[in-house]
Amino acid sequence: MVNKLLNARLSAVTPTDHAIALWTILSNNWTTSTGYSPPAASTIKFDTKFGAFKGKSNYVIVENMPTMIKSQVLGNTRYQYEDKKRIQILCHGPSAKNNKWLIEKHIDSILNGNPTILQTTYGIDFVSISDFTEIPSETEDMKTNMTPNITDQTARSFATVTLQYETYATTA
Repeated sequence: MVNKLLNARLSAVTPTDHAIALWTILSNNWTTSTGYSPPAASTIKFDTKFGAFKGKSNYVIVENMPTMIKSQVLGNTRYQYEDKKRIQILCHGPSAKNNKWLIEKHIDSILNGNPTILQTTYGIDFVSISDFTEIPSETEDMKTNMTPNITDQTARSFATVTLQYETYATTA
């Protein structure tokens, strides 16, 4: 007898890695009007890793975070998972600081403005996102005693996204 875990909302196995699901949702809904004017999706690299930094000046990277495996009760068939992801933003160029802020606000609006976006396709019951935290970067600004440098800016930040979903065991 083999048990398989089915997503409780989908009544099927989870179709894809949630990191891929999250960046797919963000990139597919990037043109949604949220009141902010972030850089166009064509100028952003959406991925689950940074890669070679070629061809784009803005990056939105969704990474898997380590999570604790929850203890299971023998004979129990329903489990709740709390999946953690880190969204990192990296922007280069003369508008990097402003682009980073616009991307942060746009991501927050997409995820919090439409909480059912992950339910129907990926079976996620609950989504929360932390505030974005700036990651200091070595730029010309730091080398020149904070004199503004409008041609060579680098801006980075990250937020933690928590995805909760339930599964239940069934025999195959």
